[in-house]
Amino acid sequence: MSSSMEDLYQKLLASGISEQQLEQELERKIKEFGGFMTRQGILFIIAKEHGINPYNDDFYKELDEMIDYDEFSIPIAEVKEHMTNIVLLGKIISFVRPYEFTRKDSSVGKVSSFNVADWTGIIKVVLWDENVQIVENGFFKEGELVRIIGGYSKTGVNNSIEIHIGKKGRIILAPRDVSKKLRSQLDMIDEKVTPLEQKSPKFLIKDLVDEYSFIRKLQGKVEIKEFKEITKKSGDKTFLLRILVSDESGTVYVNIWGIQAIESLKLIEDDCSISITNLGLKRNRYTQEKELIFTKKSTIMIL
Repeated sequence: MSSSMEDLYQKLLASGISEQQLEQELERKIKEFGGFMTRQGILFIIAKEHGINPYNDDFYKELDEMIDYDEFSIPIAEVKEHMTNIVLLGKIISFVRPYEFTRKDSSVGKVSSFNVADWTGIIKVVLWDENVQIVENGFFKEGELVRIIGGYSKTGVNNSIEIHIGKKGRIILAPRDVSKKLRSQLDMIDEKVTPLEQKSPKFLIKDLVDEYSFIRKLQGKVEIKEFKEITKKSGDKTFLLRILVSDESGTVYVNIWGIQAIESLKLIEDDCSISITNLGLKRNRYTQEKELIFTKKSTIMIL
């Protein structure tokens, strides 16, 4: 155990908790967190629960090595209003240079913002005062990975959800501890996905397919083109349902696999109007045409 953590251990004992009680609490929380946080990280949490403030640069440095933030990160599509202690990982796709403003009490503040995307959506991150310094960093640029720790969400302009960074929140630019799986998913982002909004306006199919790599909502009339059983290379069997969705602007194929294909086929019929959410976009390897694919979070509804 490091010297700073040893000091924290002794502070807990000095607060009145016995060593046996402390060890029991440590073991209980280690099990609670499923093994993805170290003993030192659990000690940090216990200290906070007992009113001992462990916040300083040394503790933050140690915590970065203790906590697997990939386990805490949530997809952008799951961010809802009034959430706190949010951990996100994504790619910077655009940002606004900091600018100053004058508050009602005549003090001067600074504000900036940037848009961050993952494979599920895009969201705006708003920075205030000291936190805007990260945007002025020469390494802060479009396409760079960024981790947000301890953010909170609120409704911003046009009813869109925003992430704000409080006094205890942090931003880590180009984090080095990202798993290969998450990094590969983020590398596939085409830098444009539909915004995360509470109230999404209707978009035409042509605009969605031309502009975005992840589509939160699509509406149109359906034509069932194909339903078949497929044998995968592993020998396992699966199902594929291909439908053509159209509106006044154009058409697009939607591919639905596995049990979702069966469930969707039971629900839809030719010429019915549908709404589909949370679709990924890819190019057909043979025709090079853009097509949409169901994800685990996709839903389909008859209008």
